[in-house]
Amino acid sequence: MTTRTENDALIDALTDAQISEQLNPGGFYAFKLRDRVETIDLRDPDETRPARKKGTVRVDDMPSFVHYYRKHCDAQSEVYVDIQAGVITAVLDAHEGWVSEEERGYTPRWGEHRLTLRLAETDAWRRWTSLDRQFLKQAAFADFIDDNRADIRKPTAADMLELVQQFQAKTKVTFSSATLLASGDRRLTFEEETTAGGGAKGSIEVPSTLELGIAPFEDSEPYVVTARFRYRIQGGALYMGIWLDNATDVRRDAVRTVVAKLQEELGIVVMRGTPA
Repeated sequence: MTTRTENDALIDALTDAQISEQLNPGGFYAFKLRDRVETIDLRDPDETRPARKKGTVRVDDMPSFVHYYRKHCDAQSEVYVDIQAGVITAVLDAHEGWVSEEERGYTPRWGEHRLTLRLAETDAWRRWTSLDRQFLKQAAFADFIDDNRADIRKPTAADMLELVQQFQAKTKVTFSSATLLASGDRRLTFEEETTAGGGAKGSIEVPSTLELGIAPFEDSEPYVVTARFRYRIQGGALYMGIWLDNATDVRRDAVRTVVAKLQEELGIVVMRGTPA
C-alpha cells in the first residue's frame, strides 16, 4: 500500500494545470517540473508585512527591558523570573485568558515573541566569587587584596594596606603556627630565613572576617557580604583564602529586588519559573 503525501497530491493537481507564459508581478506561482513542484514568488517584500511578531530579543539592563516591553506588550503578556539563573523572560504574545461570562474559553496564541533580560554580574562580584573557597599563595593573595581594597568596608582601607604590605614584605619567612586571639582574629607566627639559621621571629595579625560592599548585578545596589579568612601552613609556606558566607542569599535577594522594581514600574505580576 502506497501512502500519498500532500506534495504528491499537489503535483497531481498541477499536472493538467495551465501556467501562463507571462507571470504578473505581485503573484505567487507553483508549477510541476518533472517529479517535483517549483514555486516562484514575485511578491514585493517591501509591500508584505509579517503575519505576526516573533523572535526573542535579548537586552542587557532593566531600562532596555522596560522600554521594549512597554512598546510591544498587551493585556495578555506574561513575565517570568528564574531566581537561580537571574533571568527574566517576557512572553509578549502569551495565550489570552478568560474573556467573559458570555464568551467562555481561552484563545491560544503563538508565544513566540519574547523578551529576555539576563542580569549582568558586576566585575567586582565576579572577582570575589571566583576566589571563594580557593587558596592562593601568600604573595598572590596579598596582591588580590591590594587590587580590590576599594570593595572592603571593614577593616579600614588603611588597616588593609598595612596588612598587605606586611604579607608582601614577608615572602622569605617560614610560618610555623597560628594563635586564635580573644577578638577572633589570628596571629600568624613566622621566622626569618637566614643562611646562618636562627633568624628573627615575628608575627602578623590577620582579621577573622572582611566586610565587603559589592553589587551582584549592574541593575542592583551594593550589598554587605561577609568574607571569612582561611589559611593553611604547608612546609612553612602560607596559603590564604576567603569563604563568602552569604553570597548565594545576596545574589537571590538582588534578583528579587530587580523583579520588584519591574513590577512597580510596569504594573505587572512577575511569575516565578520559566515559560513553556
